[in-house]
Amino acid sequence: MQAIDTLPAVGIPDVACYLPERVVSVEEWGRRTGQPQQRIDAMRANGVRQFHDAMSQSPVDMGIKAVRQLLTQARLAPASVDLLIYTHTVQSSIAPPPTSTVGFIKAACGLDQALCFSVAQQNCVSPMLAIRLARQMMARHAHLRRAVIVSVDLMGVAADGIRGILDLSIHSDGASAFVVERDAARNQVKGSHFFTDGRFFRGTDENHELVPDEKYHWSCFATMRAALHQAGVRASSLRRILPNHVNLQGWQLVLSMLRLPEDRLQTAHFGPMGHVFGSDPFINFLNEPKQEGSTYLLFSSGLAGCFGALVVQH
Repeated sequence: MQAIDTLPAVGIPDVACYLPERVVSVEEWGRRTGQPQQRIDAMRANGVRQFHDAMSQSPVDMGIKAVRQLLTQARLAPASVDLLIYTHTVQSSIAPPPTSTVGFIKAACGLDQALCFSVAQQNCVSPMLAIRLARQMMARHAHLRRAVIVSVDLMGVAADGIRGILDLSIHSDGASAFVVERDAARNQVKGSHFFTDGRFFRGTDENHELVPDEKYHWSCFATMRAALHQAGVRASSLRRILPNHVNLQGWQLVLSMLRLPEDRLQTAHFGPMGHVFGSDPFINFLNEPKQEGSTYLLFSSGLAGCFGALVVQH
């Protein structure tokens, strides 16, 4: 793999998202899945409020809506997109072979010139890793200038009972799409770092329950610190941290490790939106009021011990 200083400069000039209209409260979810009231109370104490429910929509439907919105918003001609990369966490978020979810999105959005493929197994960190892969491909092929990365996940009826992430958050259905562009004038990627803790390769225990990770906060901190070091940026100079919507109280510890005040963390979407898998930091980036020259850190972590951080300068 190439060193970061040999990769082409890229930015994320445009981001779009699609969230299903139906919103379900954590109390309603508790009733329909038979959760004990004690758990619902604990989730509410951790800031968990509601999630978006896709109901009968498919991942293809949501992906098409997110990409079409992105193309319209960014005023991009479909023929100008060289790469289309689909990412997901839940296995039901991708069509089984021989069909191709990313192929359906490509055809529906008119991205006839784009090479398309998907990235998974880094779970909620997959969209960030897709940026790294797009840069690697741009380094090898000078004609590749623009990639669209689309991230889609939904739990579905069969998995409704396991939407809860311990008492720390609740999975929400949704999609995001963003542009990665060579030599972009804004939102330049200055640093990134990825880490996978091999102890958690199973993702859950034999009862499909999450396994507590006593080193989780340290892994979050170390991943962010490595990305900041690569970017040559001090944590104190960050305008905002744009996190995944999991463990709001735990983020207070991470902020103290970074020696940052609590208002440096964007928290507006934890309760109203739930955890939209790998889309969280990009949705936060989309909705964050940005200042020229300011630096932002996007962070995500996922099942199986995956961690990722991006440093982006507006």
